[in-house]
Parts: sequence; C-alpha cells; structure tokens
Amino acid sequence: MVRKEKMPAPMPTGRLNLLLLATFAMGMGQTAVFAVLPMLGRELFADFDGVFSLLGWHYQMPLELLVNLLIATSSLSYFLITPFWGRRSDRIGRKPVIVIGLFGYCLGMLLFNVVVHLGQAMILAGWWLLGTLLLSRVLHSLVMSATFPASMAFMADCTDASTRTRGVSRLTAANGIGIMVGPALAWFASYSFLAPLYLQAAITFVVAVIIYFYLPKSRQPNLGLTVKKLSFFDSRFRIYIGLGLSMFVMLAMVQQTLGFYFQDRLALDPIEAAQHFSFGMMCSSGAMLVAQLFIVQRWRGSPQSLLMLGLPLAATGYLMLVFADDFILLAVAMAVFGLGMGLAAPGYNASASLAVESHEQGALAGLLSAAPGLGYVIGPLLGGWLYSVDVTYPYWCAGLVVALLSLACIRLAE
Repeated sequence: MVRKEKMPAPMPTGRLNLLLLATFAMGMGQTAVFAVLPMLGRELFADFDGVFSLLGWHYQMPLELLVNLLIATSSLSYFLITPFWGRRSDRIGRKPVIVIGLFGYCLGMLLFNVVVHLGQAMILAGWWLLGTLLLSRVLHSLVMSATFPASMAFMADCTDASTRTRGVSRLTAANGIGIMVGPALAWFASYSFLAPLYLQAAITFVVAVIIYFYLPKSRQPNLGLTVKKLSFFDSRFRIYIGLGLSMFVMLAMVQQTLGFYFQDRLALDPIEAAQHFSFGMMCSSGAMLVAQLFIVQRWRGSPQSLLMLGLPLAATGYLMLVFADDFILLAVAMAVFGLGMGLAAPGYNASASLAVESHEQGALAGLLSAAPGLGYVIGPLLGGWLYSVDVTYPYWCAGLVVALLSLACIRLAE
C-alpha cells in the first residue's frame, strides 16, 4: 500500500546534479575495480597453489573462487554496515554521511593499491598477501558504503509518491553512468593494472571536495531524533528485500565471472581480456543508462510494473551469454541484461521506499543498499564455484532464477 506523504519542497536542479555526482563516482569506482580485478588476481596469485588444510582435510581453492573472495568479503562488510549508515544519515544528516563515504573510498583504494604493490614486489605472497588484501577491501568497504544509502535517502527527502520512481531512477542512472565510464579506465591497464585504480581515487577525491563545499543539506524535519531500527523482515517491504537480494546475487555472479569468461572464451591475454571486458561492461551500463534516463523517466505505470518488464529482459541476456562465442555476441548479451536491470533496479527501490514514512527513509535506504551488498557476497562465491565446474553454469543459473523471479512479480502485482 502506498502511504500519503507531505509534499516536499522542490529541489533545485543544481543541488540534484551534485547529488547525482556522488553516486556517479561510486558507480565508476565499483566497476573500475571489477574490470581489472580478475586479471590482476591471476597475476598476483599465478604461483599460489591455494591449498587450504585443516585437521588432515585439504581443499584446493580454484583461482577464480580465490579472486572472487576479495569481492565477496568486501561485499559482506558492505551488507553489514550500510544499515548503520542509513540510520546515521537520519540522525546527523545526509550530507555528512555522503562526504564520509567519498573520502573513505579514496583512502581505502590507496590502501588496497599499496598492498598490491607489496604483492608485486614479493614482499607479501600466498596466504599473507590474500589476508592483507582482504583486510584492505574490508576497511575500504566499511567507510565507502556510507555514500549510497545517504544519497538514496536524500532523494527520498526531495520527492513524493508521484515523483519517487523518476527521482530514484535519476539517482540510479547517475550511478549507471559511473558504472559505464568506470570500465573505460581499464584501458590504462596497459601502463599498469593499478593505474585505473589510482585515477579513480583521484576522481573520487575531487568529487568529495565538490560535495563538501557545494551540496546543501537536505530538509529533514526529524533530524536528530532517534528512529526505530527497521528489520529486514518488516512486513511492509520484506518481499522487496528478498526480491532485490535474489536479483543482485545473480547479477554479481555474472559480473564476477565474465572477466574470466571473456579471457577463456575468446582466448585473450590478460591485458586484451581487461580491455574487451571493459567494453562489454560499457555496453551493459550504456543499456542500463538508456533504460533509466529515457524509459523510466517517461514511465507512468507503477514501480512494480517496471520489475515485470525488466526481469524477463535480464533473464534473456543471461541465457544469451551461454551461447555467445564471439565478442559481438557477448557485448550484445551484456547490453540486454543491462537494459533489464536498468528497468528493474529503480522499480525495486521505489516500490520499497513508498511503503514507509518519511522519517524512516534513511533506515530503509540502508536496508535496500544492504541487499545488493549481500548479493555480492553470495554471487561471486557461487559464481566462482559454478565456473570451476563448467564455464557456462553461472549464466544458466542466473537466467533460470531471474525467469522465476519474473513469474513471482506477476503475483506481486495482482
């Protein structure tokens, strides 16, 4: 049921654009890492056997699973901490939390790069290198996770029920532009695998400074009040949390294996694979952007109907990957599932945000952001294991699961 809200004051365009800039930087940073991490991981752990022993039991961790562990661990941290940042933005304001996340991203990325340098210099190796990389990713994630839930709550402060879907779509579209631009930085990998990450840290620092000085505070009539902690199982929105978790588990599983898939399917060296994969990610993000800027902005239906349209498209794109055997087909498949997710993601966020009161938006935004975070814990691990069994299994799994979610959304809209 959609709750009636007091009409918020109109938000000046300039302020909105600055808010979009913050989520742009976060999206860009996310995919800049994704585009180079598979190949960087293979370089760092090329001579590591990955054998784990305990009480006479031995397990050799596949390289793909080992690399994806870096993503999964940081995503677990993201999942655990984003509800805190969402509630914190209700308590101290949206802007301070957004700024904390942006500066935290810069420092965390620099820490990760230092550890990689130590690995390349053979100062750290094997399990010591893996453990230190995991620690750096956790610290990075604990702070940078502040930006997105606070930005989502900021947008909720400035929209009402009639404009929420379009507002959320603009926010996720800005994030999508960043996701599209981020992989382009992988072309600098020809100089060094870390060059894209240093460049991204510098860009995020500039954005953080701009936000700090020029983003006004959002209007929060309940600022400073203690807000009741929301539960993932709250009957008002738990169905959306479950749906979002399933969506992002499948997306993470696909994204975190596609770097390997490009390299293995097309028989490319690591640098070529990073560059081809980055172009594929740009196709996916570009389609996502088209969905959010041109389709969702003109959408007059319910947020739930966006889910019903987007999920079948995403399922189709995942299944196309199974049969793609050249670069063009891979890029087209990525564009198709990007278009589907571009429609489904704002539908997911807007549907849930309309179920709670205005003073609960920060706490809810933290939960909504945590669901993708947990998805990126489960997805990479599941995908790495499935990929080690058969390279097409992650895409079969994603296609079939998202197809089932599409059927569930039909019942949700009834």
